[in-house]
Amino acid sequence: MANLIGSFQTRVNLYNPYGVEGDFASGNPRPTALTPDGGALIAGPSGVIIGNFAWVEADGRTVNSYATGAVKPTGFVHRDQQGLLTQYLQAAGTLIPPGFPVTLMVEGDFLDKIAGGSAAVFGSACYASYADGSLYIGSAPSGATATGSMGATFTATGTGTSLAVTAVTGLISIGETISGTGVPAGTTIIAQVSGTTGGAGTYTTSVATTAAAATVTSFGNVLDVTAVTGVLAIGDAITGTGIPAGATLASQVSGAIGGVGVYTLDIPATAYAASTALTVVGGILTSFVAKTSANVGELTQISTWGN
Repeated sequence: MANLIGSFQTRVNLYNPYGVEGDFASGNPRPTALTPDGGALIAGPSGVIIGNFAWVEADGRTVNSYATGAVKPTGFVHRDQQGLLTQYLQAAGTLIPPGFPVTLMVEGDFLDKIAGGSAAVFGSACYASYADGSLYIGSAPSGATATGSMGATFTATGTGTSLAVTAVTGLISIGETISGTGVPAGTTIIAQVSGTTGGAGTYTTSVATTAAAATVTSFGNVLDVTAVTGVLAIGDAITGTGIPAGATLASQVSGAIGGVGVYTLDIPATAYAASTALTVVGGILTSFVAKTSANVGELTQISTWGN
């Protein structure tokens, strides 16, 4: 009963509120994103957040509130008749549940809450967070700094498709390409037979090798993060020595969420990348600009239209 009572009106405002995030801010034209077959856009497995930016995936139909690449959001999620309250006694919410239709606005004037960055003034640039599509003003969210490596370097001896590995620096992962003396071009690791996971042990390769106590490297799209300041988020753009240009975090395989652990990138490396300093950019410039002054945490009008 306490939750139900807590959802009742408890105060009266002297003035009507300016609005809520996701509201239309004008009657200007409001084009929407289309699917390849003219059907509906559908919320992805995590649902879609109203009042935030969102991305349509490669299938042309699935919509997520997070990015899976360093690309601009497809559009903005307005709030009219889109959300659904699914929790018992829930009074309000901003989630379009997984599998429900989504109308995604590619142009227009909207109200949105500033999640971070700086205060908005007329003409301020708008950025979308890769993590949840929230609005940042003036600059992209800072993301995080980290230390990590891609692939490994090790000593290896091959007998047919069996590869005995010692003295490993880094992390060997299934599916990675290996390179070194006695290793045919394009050879990959297809299984680990024994030893410490990702470390010293015996592996199976895709083709026979003749490496004889040779220095061999492995590389692919697996990033082993050993230190983090801040929080890593799926979709974050990441840079560092040996990290592929334009790469973003595609998934987290292990470790504390957003912290130290093993991640995958959307673009594979072309060579072993030793432990290096990593910089994460957590968002991207959108086609919207701010039209009204507001502080962080307040509503501002954002628009794709001119003055």
